[in-house]
Amino acid sequence: MSELLLNWKPESSIQRRPLSELHSSLGSEVFLTEWRSVDREHLDRFHWSVDSVPELSDTWVNSDFPRASENIDGFMLLSLLQSAFFDNFPFYEEGVVTYNYGVDSLRFPATAYLEHQMRVRAVLLSVTDKPSGFLCRVKTTMELRGEEKPALSLEFLILLTQTKVDR
Repeated sequence: MSELLLNWKPESSIQRRPLSELHSSLGSEVFLTEWRSVDREHLDRFHWSVDSVPELSDTWVNSDFPRASENIDGFMLLSLLQSAFFDNFPFYEEGVVTYNYGVDSLRFPATAYLEHQMRVRAVLLSVTDKPSGFLCRVKTTMELRGEEKPALSLEFLILLTQTKVDR
């Protein structure tokens, strides 16, 4: 498995930004990754990890899907967002933890295949002050190079909260 294939590198170097800049960043693009792809081994490992292999699951439903063996499952694309955000979300301060709070408006407008190059674009839509921290709503799109429609579109909810560390 290629190291290059499995990383969501930022399109430009990431500058970590303090949480005090969240509100002033509303409506702006907070990151854009470089293009990357998924290889056969990575796809096969995903299928194995979710029991979507013939030995463990009845996968006949997808057998007639065009190019079924090359199709990257939408839920694999969704799971790839975790590393894209870990590697690229710029708002961070010492002692702050980022939680996946939820997903709204998840859609898979276009099918992604093994040969596709993809990248993630994230735009900060809203920030809600909560007693536990900041709840961010981030418009997230996984674009496919050369395609009009994205492979994935959603609003990702992220909770940024202070940790309490006893030392």
